[in-house]
Amino acid sequence: MKSFFKALIIGTIIIFIVGFFPFLSWWKPYKVEIFSSFMLSLINAIAGYILVIKYHGAEQNKFMVNIYGGMIIRMAFVLGFSLYMTMNGYLQTTPFFMFLMFFYVVHQWTEITSWLKILPSRKVQVN
Repeated sequence: MKSFFKALIIGTIIIFIVGFFPFLSWWKPYKVEIFSSFMLSLINAIAGYILVIKYHGAEQNKFMVNIYGGMIIRMAFVLGFSLYMTMNGYLQTTPFFMFLMFFYVVHQWTEITSWLKILPSRKVQVN
């Protein structure tokens, strides 16, 4: 789990280094959109990683229910939060969704590469 959080921190630092100059020009008018999309994507990635690691060795039915059920709940939360915040005027739609997609791709990439490092060494329970 430490390697995952280390990878998230490194990924975040890389995002801010690469995006330093664009963030300087976009930060003032879109700071709430940038922060909201970053935190939403980060929470989603952490929850997904924890679910996969926790239920990897479980029975197949339990694994599928928790992983896919958790995925549906996380997707519904992201969609619900995004729609609520944009439709009520708290966030501007285009910048929020652009930043959300950018952060989501980076965080999912980090999450999946972390799985690929850990899961091959774990034993799967055969029914």
